[in-house]
Amino acid sequence: MKICLYLFLLCSYFTIYSQQDFDEEEEKEITKDIEELNALITKEPKNVENYYFRGYRYYETKEYYEAISDYDKALSIDPNDAKIYFSRGISNMKLKRFKNAIEDFTKSISLNGNLKKSYFNRAYSKSKINDLNGAISDYTKSIELNPEYLAAYENRGILKKELHLHKEAILDFDKVIKINPKFAEAYQNRGISKAMLNLKDAINDFDQVIILAPNDPEGYYNRALYFINFKIKRDYCSDLKKSFSFGYLEAKELITELCKN
Repeated sequence: MKICLYLFLLCSYFTIYSQQDFDEEEEKEITKDIEELNALITKEPKNVENYYFRGYRYYETKEYYEAISDYDKALSIDPNDAKIYFSRGISNMKLKRFKNAIEDFTKSISLNGNLKKSYFNRAYSKSKINDLNGAISDYTKSIELNPEYLAAYENRGILKKELHLHKEAILDFDKVIKINPKFAEAYQNRGISKAMLNLKDAINDFDQVIILAPNDPEGYYNRALYFINFKIKRDYCSDLKKSFSFGYLEAKELITELCKN
């Protein structure tokens, strides 16, 4: 049976924003803060910070349109505050309005060119509208501002990998691993780029993924594909079955096709 080249499973990008789930007491606290800010805004309708902080509280509760409305009001009072454009950009990202987000981060950068997170998030937004070269340029700028910016190296490496610039991608993943030697996704991505260049030590990276993340189905799946694609006599069926046991359903198709038992 002739085996075709199977595609490795790619890791996803980092985003700089994060949100936590709040318990009941924290939600009550946020609601109380919004009520207090409502009263303050009624008394001081031209106070920028009150709109900004209420917008942030709305953002925390995932009310992104309300957050953007408050950021709009804040900017109508003070159109030269970089942090407000940045915050509105994050809310636009949450709503997948990436072109709007890019405009916000661009304005934020024009007001404060040292905001590495603005470059990072503009890069991420550009990648989502398929401006990969523009995204790489912005990740590079964020790295210039912070030479230890792990997430920027990782995301830039992933984009270079997508553009088949595997040698350059490997250098970025090398840097990620130097910063955090226990970061499994960097080994995963580096292994894929090495495999694309027919480098034999790709297997070391795939092995390391499984050591660092033994419950991650993607590690087993990608290692199995490495064995299959490069016709290495190893037990890829065990890896596929392990991947499937951890919930990666795509492994089932290869098990059916390639594994007798």
